[in-house]
Amino acid sequence: MFERVVRRHRIKVVRRCLLRGAYCRRRGWYAEGERWARRAGEVAGQVDLTGHATLLVDLASLWHGLTRYPQAHEWARRAVESLASAPAGGGRDASLADALIRMGDIERRQARHTTAEAHLRRAFELVDEADRPRGAAVRLALGVLCKELGRYGEAETHYRGALACLERHGVDDPLARADVLHNLAGLAHARGDDGPAGEHHARAAIEIRRGVLGPRHDQVAADLAVLGAVLANQGRLAAAEETLSRALDIFVERLGADHYEVAVCQVNLAHLDDLQGRPEEAGRRYRDALRVKHLALGPDHPEVERLSALLRARSER
Repeated sequence: MFERVVRRHRIKVVRRCLLRGAYCRRRGWYAEGERWARRAGEVAGQVDLTGHATLLVDLASLWHGLTRYPQAHEWARRAVESLASAPAGGGRDASLADALIRMGDIERRQARHTTAEAHLRRAFELVDEADRPRGAAVRLALGVLCKELGRYGEAETHYRGALACLERHGVDDPLARADVLHNLAGLAHARGDDGPAGEHHARAAIEIRRGVLGPRHDQVAADLAVLGAVLANQGRLAAAEETLSRALDIFVERLGADHYEVAVCQVNLAHLDDLQGRPEEAGRRYRDALRVKHLALGPDHPEVERLSALLRARSER
């Protein structure tokens, strides 16, 4: 009897910590969100979560949202292992799909694309046709993966499918819609498209997130960053630089100077510096971006290797 009471209490503590951590994440308070995530993990490690695997998925999702991918991967792995042995069915399949989506995105960010795609394809098969929000999430994750692999047609198909899930079936989730619009803008940039569609998608995402999250949220900064990249494609260098600088300021304020998104902004701003005849400033930005990516991704990640090669080539000119 006593053990059951203790177990119920600890599960409640995990839930409270997850709720508080998720709230802090939505507000952009990363340090406080991470504190609650660590507390949730400490308590979750002390209790048998059989029958409560969704808490493992929620914990993985919280770490994922905080961009702490090793921790997210560990809890997602535990969730997958716990759910894989449970009887198949709606609740189990939905939770397992969530865990696999997290696993797939984490593997993608670590450049393990084959494994990432296997997780996401498995999640896609598990999602019920009537589950529109989850259907949008797995399509969006597959679209991002295909874009990174240069499979732009497939990426657009997945993005459009995600948008259809949200728009044609009455799903009221403006932030999910903003996610899709953001990625459609990113696809336009990846393709080198200088037409108006990418800018339209990016500005629509900014408007949605500013209304929901406020003007200084890191997700707003992410939309500003993709808008800046699209404007650069259009040759509007001054506007691109101003937009990317605003994004960089928010990222540094909200996430700190050593965050991965800061490095992405620095690379894009360095490119603009080169185009506008400021090679020394470009070099400084590239070096800082390399330092941050090395910290965030490790020395053997393809992004780190490409940026190192670029800097070596610059030094040999």
